[in-house]
Amino acid sequence: MNADDFTFGIEIETHMPTGSVQTGGHGAGRQVPWLPHGWLADNDPSIITPHAGRIPCEFVSPVLRGAAGLREAMNTINEIRNRGGRINTSCGLHIHVGFDKSNAAAVGRLIN
Repeated sequence: MNADDFTFGIEIETHMPTGSVQTGGHGAGRQVPWLPHGWLADNDPSIITPHAGRIPCEFVSPVLRGAAGLREAMNTINEIRNRGGRINTSCGLHIHVGFDKSNAAAVGRLIN
């Protein structure tokens, strides 16, 4: 099994300048026009903004795969940063990994 056999998704919690992105409700994100197709922006009530002029925003990826997906995620993070995305202690990063769960050896390698 190699990296291209794995699918994954990420959720990036950040706060953005007001007006820089349109967010949907929590769990009901809106497509972000300046990111690749499938990236959504949610309003996440757990994110604390440091001051007025900032909005909470969780960016949710589409299903990504292997090295190409990792490159897309890294490019997306850079774009979010370039557009004013910042983090603080209320922000987090969630990573979801998908693969054939019936393959016990692969599950063991993932855990290790």
